Amino acid sequence: MDDEFANLVPDEDEEIPEDAEDLEESTAEVPLEVLARCREYTDVEPFEELKKEAEAYLRGEVGAESVREKWQSLDQELGARHHYFQDGLRFQEWSEQLVVTGRQIFEQFEWIQDQMGRLEVGLAAGLELEVAYALEQIHGSLAVLKSSYQTLRDLQDSLPTLSENPMVAELIRVGQLALEQKIPMESFLERLAVYADMQDRLQQALLTAQPAPRERSILEAERANLDEAFAHQQRGLDELYGFAENPDAAELEKGIASLELGSQMQLRLRERLLQTVGAEDTRACPFCGSDNQSQNRFCASCQARLPENLAVQAEEISLGSPQDNGLPSHFQRLVSAVEQRQAEQLDDPAWQSTLSWFRGLYINVCRQRDRQKPPPANIPPEQLELLEKAGESLNTGLELIGEGLGLLEDGEELQNGLDLILRGGEKLQEMPAWLDEATNLTNALQESQA
Repeated sequence: MDDEFANLVPDEDEEIPEDAEDLEESTAEVPLEVLARCREYTDVEPFEELKKEAEAYLRGEVGAESVREKWQSLDQELGARHHYFQDGLRFQEWSEQLVVTGRQIFEQFEWIQDQMGRLEVGLAAGLELEVAYALEQIHGSLAVLKSSYQTLRDLQDSLPTLSENPMVAELIRVGQLALEQKIPMESFLERLAVYADMQDRLQQALLTAQPAPRERSILEAERANLDEAFAHQQRGLDELYGFAENPDAAELEKGIASLELGSQMQLRLRERLLQTVGAEDTRACPFCGSDNQSQNRFCASCQARLPENLAVQAEEISLGSPQDNGLPSHFQRLVSAVEQRQAEQLDDPAWQSTLSWFRGLYINVCRQRDRQKPPPANIPPEQLELLEKAGESLNTGLELIGEGLGLLEDGEELQNGLDLILRGGEKLQEMPAWLDEATNLTNALQESQA
């Protein structure tokens, strides 16, 4: 035998592990030494705080509960970062490299969630080495995510700028691809529905807003322009829905031009409103790092949804804005899919894709619910009662939706499953009303004390 391979042959007296347990025993590491390998700074502050707390835990200086609090902060941060990708990678039809990068980001988030579960189990069982290994794996994944996000930004920056509004630019690209029959028209319609939903939310937010005096004066002065902007947007949406029925380049251009005009008018109003907010009242986007005004719901740079407070979550929690038939848009899509499935007009891949999409929405709402902080201890009893009613509507609604979604996924009782989901949706839509009443009570109390 060649001497260079001699080291691969065990000595006669060398003990060879018989199974994985023997191997693990022979290679066991010291938890603090494992954690010490995570020296590189990750730019994710909640993780850095978790590392410090875990090190104190491994030294016996703090208990598991202290580490678990930091774990919850990291889980909330990761949920906000992942939100941008949960409905599927944007721009997925544009570039194969964008698809690959987006999938890498998805995979890293899923792996981190697995390790977060491993960390929680390790804390509960007092398995210090499991805690250390989980943190090491999360540390590595965060480094990969940092690199992948930069790659994604570089790829998006290399694309031609078709519009200053990223969502309009997306409609242009996807519309052109649909016109060339490179992708199905359904992909364009999905993007169009997202844009229409955004306009509905913006219009509803302006109608129900309680602006400060300076903001109110601007809104009143710009009311005619604002109405005109929404009229342009609606005209553009109608024209683009017409394009989807009869694909024609001229119709696509006409619809986009109307959206662009309305978008520019809305942007000018937004800039005037932002001037009323102090420059120090900003927060960083967790996706691209750009500074945003604290009241922004979407990043001004990358258009990612920013982490939101309870008041805004209450608006989002119904899984979509009501349509003409009273159903939120996301529920309407599910209703249509069930009807098509019952009529044997929807194949298995499309059906499973719809169920997976709705399950993702449901899981995200559950996460939002779990992250909500309890009311302050000194809250008035009347207001506490209203918040408890809101919480009851939320929990009952999610329970019904979860039960109904399970029936749809089993494939046995489609109509019963859909009925449960719609009943759950009705309960979710009760929640904002209770929160509005609680807000009105707060305002009344403040005015009485002024």
